[in-house]
Amino acid sequence: MKEIIILLPGPFLKRDYDRFGIELLKKNFIIKILDFTALINPVFWKVYEDKIYRCEEYFSISCKNDFLKFSSELKSVIVIDFLQKNIKLDWVRKLLRKKNSLFVNFDINLVPTEKIKIIRLLNKLVLLITNPKRFFTEFYKFFVKRFNNLIKVYNYDILVLGGYLTRKKKNVKKQIYAHSMDYDVYLSLKNKPEIKKTPYAVFLEDNMIEDSDYHIILERADGVLPPVRENQYFPVLIKFLKKFELQTGLKVKFAIHPKSYKDFSNLLKDFDYYKGNTAEIVKNSSLVFLHSSTSLSYAVLFKKPVIFLTSNELKKSWVGDRIVNFSRAVGGKILNMNDNSNNNLDLKNLLNFDKDKYQEYKDKYLKFPNSPDIPLWEIFDKSLRDYID
Repeated sequence: MKEIIILLPGPFLKRDYDRFGIELLKKNFIIKILDFTALINPVFWKVYEDKIYRCEEYFSISCKNDFLKFSSELKSVIVIDFLQKNIKLDWVRKLLRKKNSLFVNFDINLVPTEKIKIIRLLNKLVLLITNPKRFFTEFYKFFVKRFNNLIKVYNYDILVLGGYLTRKKKNVKKQIYAHSMDYDVYLSLKNKPEIKKTPYAVFLEDNMIEDSDYHIILERADGVLPPVRENQYFPVLIKFLKKFELQTGLKVKFAIHPKSYKDFSNLLKDFDYYKGNTAEIVKNSSLVFLHSSTSLSYAVLFKKPVIFLTSNELKKSWVGDRIVNFSRAVGGKILNMNDNSNNNLDLKNLLNFDKDKYQEYKDKYLKFPNSPDIPLWEIFDKSLRDYID
């Protein structure tokens, strides 16, 4: 059987084993999962090391020799490349290309890109000019990001598209029209009846103060930090949600981020909270609160009204523009939790949503129009086998 190598920049958890369709792919391919967390961020690796799902297909790469040893006998493999575009990791791609490998890029799980306001941009430029070291670091990152498509090491043979906003590439040999991983979860639940109990709202907790993705995906010259401190965030959030419950009579449930390992037992003692079943909680809810969680996709797919929450601190952070951009994409309302004008929350008004915007969001970011309505990895498995046969 042909061999598939999956390159990962972050810790491999049990939920990833399921989301990457490993059981399905194993039927027709030999699967190897390479986790580069220990090499990319050794400090972060120590936090997650005991939470790794160490299946038989899993390998941890902690140094260059680990990968050289692993790859010594590889020949013409299929590479699913989830690593970030980073010159520190380009030697991995170059080595695999020398072995006549077929590279696959998944441009799925799309989200609206940030639009930086002119004033914010000017303020950032002033800060950079007054800090030469940071200026040259940012300039270098800007240069690499803008021109890395010209670098052959980032070229792919197969591109999997998760929405029509995906950037199509002329040099790609094969394009596969599919959808996001969240859409897979939706498919597994859409035909199940909603559980009709006492109506409730749900808040999508997006690991605002400890998200591992800050260390992996986002790149900043001064390091990636959470957008707000815990003592600034939770008191404001909890006060607002309690006020909402009091004024509307609608209870709020928390859907905890799957990567969060914080103990919420004391902090959320006045709320019901859940972890690992966000999609189900959204499906059976009446209203969804969030900041900029990618689980917005579940609200869109299950057609639930959404309210985006910000605060004075969040507005000043890098996530402020992200919240605005998400809200614009679906036509959702933004409420500032610090704003005293929210003293009279009109539930009837909050329950409205724009159906046309939701459909547009689905087509752009969640599912390529007219792509097969079957699980993502079934689409990929069949298309890949047809291509290499």
